[in-house]
Amino acid sequence: MTWFVLFASTVFGLYFWRRYVQRQRELNSPLASHRSGHSHIGQVVVLEQGLQNGSGRIRLGNREWPIRGPNLPPGAKARVTGVDGTVLLVDRVAA
Repeated sequence: MTWFVLFASTVFGLYFWRRYVQRQRELNSPLASHRSGHSHIGQVVVLEQGLQNGSGRIRLGNREWPIRGPNLPPGAKARVTGVDGTVLLVDRVAA
């Protein structure tokens, strides 16, 4: 009976350890959903700082994102249209 308990606990332990390692690998992946800006596509943002020379930065949630798009003045509205690596691509919103 002792051997069965030892065997069963080892099997369960290995099973849950493997699931834990896979989950950690997924969370640390550069393509993980919490790391990429894909969840922001379609979102309209107000630019606190304008876009100069086609680039700037915005704050979404608790993260600051580099953005790229047409030159826009501060206070302009822009829509996130895509992602290029870690850079959000934006376009002006028609008023």
